[in-house]
Amino acid sequence: MVDQVAKTLKEMGAVDVFGVTGGSIMAFYDALDVVGGFNIYMFRHEQGAAHAADAYGRVKGRPAVVAVTSGPGATNIVTGVANAYMDSSPTFFITGQVPTSVFGRDAFQETDIVGVIAPITKFVYQVRREEEAIPAVKTAYRLAYEGRPGPTVVDFPRDIQLKRCDCRSDGFLPVRFEKYRPPDPDPEAIDEAVRLLLSARRPVILVGGGVYWARAWPEVIEIAERLWAPIVTTLPGKNSVPADHPLVMGPAGMHGRAEGDAALANADVILAVGTRFSDRTVGRFEPELREKKIIHIDIDPSEIGKNVKPAVGIVADAKKALRMIIERMPKVARRDTRFVEWLLYIRRRYEEAMEELAKKIRLFAPWKVLKLLRRIVPRDTITVTGVGSHQMWAEIHWDVYVPGTWITSAGLGTMGFCVPAAIGAKIAARDRTVLCIDGDGSFQMTMNNLALVRDYNLPAIFVIFDNRALMLVKQWQIFLYERRIVATHFTERPDFVKVAEAYDIEGVRPASYEELEKWVRWAVRNNEPIVIDVAIDRETDIVYPWVKPGEWLTNALLPPGMEDVSLVYEE
Repeated sequence: MVDQVAKTLKEMGAVDVFGVTGGSIMAFYDALDVVGGFNIYMFRHEQGAAHAADAYGRVKGRPAVVAVTSGPGATNIVTGVANAYMDSSPTFFITGQVPTSVFGRDAFQETDIVGVIAPITKFVYQVRREEEAIPAVKTAYRLAYEGRPGPTVVDFPRDIQLKRCDCRSDGFLPVRFEKYRPPDPDPEAIDEAVRLLLSARRPVILVGGGVYWARAWPEVIEIAERLWAPIVTTLPGKNSVPADHPLVMGPAGMHGRAEGDAALANADVILAVGTRFSDRTVGRFEPELREKKIIHIDIDPSEIGKNVKPAVGIVADAKKALRMIIERMPKVARRDTRFVEWLLYIRRRYEEAMEELAKKIRLFAPWKVLKLLRRIVPRDTITVTGVGSHQMWAEIHWDVYVPGTWITSAGLGTMGFCVPAAIGAKIAARDRTVLCIDGDGSFQMTMNNLALVRDYNLPAIFVIFDNRALMLVKQWQIFLYERRIVATHFTERPDFVKVAEAYDIEGVRPASYEELEKWVRWAVRNNEPIVIDVAIDRETDIVYPWVKPGEWLTNALLPPGMEDVSLVYEE
């Protein structure tokens, strides 16, 4: 049976397999070897395999196969499945399961994985008969990327894997694929959207991750240029538009750019595309957002009105909807540049304030490290982050020039994401430079997967922002818990340079920006992996701007030197 499943996967082009083997999945791995033509990557923990597949899917647009055993093997992927679900990543998992004859008897390594992960998957199916296996695999694999991407799972009992079956490889389960495809845009809704945009005094385009999946950044930019409207992104939406376009103001939200927060807060009409209006993007929903006219375009009907009630809701493929808006809009709609000029003034003031602040920072300033890295690595470098203060610094200061080159754990905020995700990205794009920007806390959670770097020749650059603290949590403790610093400081252990050397990777601890630049250039030039431990002062590592939980965007805490700058626009 599993031989035929393996042949089906090969026919579909799903030949990259990530995972950890075990008793209930070894028949499947044996079949991969018998059939041949598969690239098997054995991770050091199943969570790492899941995160690697998440990044692989974002780069390729099609999922790898993650295969793990039953019980702990299956439960170890739960965090990775949830991460892929929150960030809409195409991922496909096969979980081994105990034989059907012992279902419900607390057999060794038995877990109801279907019940565990049903709420965080796009599709999950347990194979009970051998003739279901191939249709289940084909259906789950296709659904992972059909419509809004997401994780799918097939649970495969061991006795079913071992059965003989002369089963046809064509056909799917009785699933209505069309329900996952969006309808064509409603022309009346498009016309109303155009009317609102043309009547707006301060239109702003809010770009989410859905713009990347729809490949709709040319349409976003064209509409922005016709309206002279600022483009603001969500954290995953950074992946969708080039940061060096003059109308791109960067991300808004809790740790968004100052000009991004100001743009979104002062808009009278918001064209929101492929975003779910996360609380991390808007701060709070009431009453400020209710006072704005919102045009919400999304492929998923459940997102329209979920967090914010729009004036116009359009369920459609983003590229089709934006193209229809363009067709109904004058080529030159407006050219009032005052709002954009004000936003660029805020940007200049912020950059000047951070430059002055850097002079007072002991050790390395995180934002200067990021600007140095951005200057050195190629424009199309795939950049992955972990989760923590380093991620927020990257949200603010890392410029994405090529859509599809920014990968982060946005919705779930999973520490430990960076190392395996960088490995998955490198598997998906071996000819590209891959940069992992991580924190010392996040790095330690999955650093064992560094073993794959040499095992499978997957050179990547790993830069650790090492403040020996869970710094983002500590920032909350400083401002919200009267500076009671509890359970957020680490000791000097481990030595990350020695950890790198243990995995046969160059490990360095630069003493200056010049030394940091030298090592990064060496890694890029020679296509060599490297772990760079960058010392950050945990007493001064406060991420600016910061919108406190539940606050509105104009209340962002700005860096010293911006006390006279207001984020409220006055015409």
